Amino acid sequence: MKLSKKEVLNLAHLAKLKLKKEEITLYQKQLRNVLNYIHKINELDLEEIKESVSGAENIVAQLREDLVHASQPALREQAQQNKNNYIVVPKVLDK
Repeated sequence: MKLSKKEVLNLAHLAKLKLKKEEITLYQKQLRNVLNYIHKINELDLEEIKESVSGAENIVAQLREDLVHASQPALREQAQQNKNNYIVVPKVLDK
């Protein structure tokens, strides 16, 4: 897809950008590449593709059981509260 220097300057004006001459040529090339890529995407046949917000709607999370382990001695020494070789922390989740 062609993109003229005039179009680049117009986009720069809309974006309130002041471009140097070498930047105009650089942005012209970069914007042309972006537009060509968009054109390729638009040519894809997506009729069979179901719309998706995250792409993971059908994935079921594999949950694992929490395992309780005694705290390491060096960590327990730094904790504000200890009880029976475990670090005591505030409750953050309700059942």
